[in-house]
This record gives sequence, C-alpha cells and structure tokens, in this order.
Amino acid sequence: MKKSYFLKIIVLLITGFAMLLFSPCKIDAYIDPNTGGFFFTSVLPFVYGILAALVIFGKRIVNSVKKIFSRKK
Repeated sequence: MKKSYFLKIIVLLITGFAMLLFSPCKIDAYIDPNTGGFFFTSVLPFVYGILAALVIFGKRIVNSVKKIFSRKK
C-alpha cells in the first residue's frame, strides 16, 4: 500500500473519531451478553461519526476511495 493511500485511510479514521465527539449518541456501560449489547453500544457511535464525516466531507472522501481502488493503466 502506498504511503499516500495509508495517510488517506488514517485521515478518514481520525475524522470519524473527531465526528464521534459531535454525534448525539449515548454510550451505556450496560453489557447484555446474550444480545451483543457491548458491541452495538461501542461501535455504532463510531459508525455514526464516519457517516457524519461522509456527509460533511463526502466528495473528497469518495474521490480518495475511488483513487485507492482504481486500476492503474
């Protein structure tokens, strides 16, 4: 993986964590072992942060992902 692609992925993850701070999600400490409650209460806010980043910076992120997966001629 080229360094520039790695940096773009890191920027996307950092943006997701930053947007996580602004997403209105309540994270509970309650863990229900039968339903995977810990997974959903800990992962969904991060997913919401990524989605908020896609809404705000969507065009740039989509173009970066297209460049990552495009075939070189």
